[in-house]
Amino acid sequence: LPEGANVSQACAPSLLRLVVRLLSMGFFTTTGSITAVVVAILAFLQQRALQAPLPEGAKIITSHPILDAILEEHKAVIGKQYHGYRNHCLTVMNLANHRMGGSLTEEQDDVLAVAAAFHDIALWTDNRIDYLDPSIARMEEYAKRTGRDKHIKLMRDMIYYHHKIFTGAFASMDPLIGAFQAADSSAFTFGLVPFDMSTPYRAAVGKALPNKGFHNFLVGRGARHLFSGKVTTMGPAPMFVL
Repeated sequence: LPEGANVSQACAPSLLRLVVRLLSMGFFTTTGSITAVVVAILAFLQQRALQAPLPEGAKIITSHPILDAILEEHKAVIGKQYHGYRNHCLTVMNLANHRMGGSLTEEQDDVLAVAAAFHDIALWTDNRIDYLDPSIARMEEYAKRTGRDKHIKLMRDMIYYHHKIFTGAFASMDPLIGAFQAADSSAFTFGLVPFDMSTPYRAAVGKALPNKGFHNFLVGRGARHLFSGKVTTMGPAPMFVL
């Protein structure tokens, strides 16, 4: 540990808060208990990774003009989750860029920013748990309005497939689609998928862009849907694509 630090300071606070959130919601089932333990282990692994140096040339952005302009338009409807969602989007952008070798063109960077801003937006704008299609519709309206429709199909695919479970099809698609899916998976699972939580870069991104309650919001939103009476069949959640 760094000099003067204690065990509680060494654990990632956002991850520990998620453990508490899971338990406080009554997640004392086997699945819930396992989830809480896994999240606690992730906190420990990420803290260890923070002690290693970043790869040479690796950069972390904490703002982006296009992303910030889009999110500012929706700040009122996103409400108290604004800062958490913004950091989530920036986390996805950093991780996707890193997976692409840190060599995105300006055009690719713009595409990534637009896709990141809109990929979960309908959770708030449309109050939908099945948010892929309405999020895409919001992105398309923005792209046409701002003259960014040249890459509208690519941005549509990035959003639609960002929770894709079976990823073999990505081999024949634009590499940004697979990078975006892997980045969001890492952001959503604190690095458990695709198991990059212990890499120095992933840990540094998590430290620079704390989730500010975003995962607590997702847990609560998912739980409300699960117990709403609308879930009548077993299978993936409605935002997942096989």
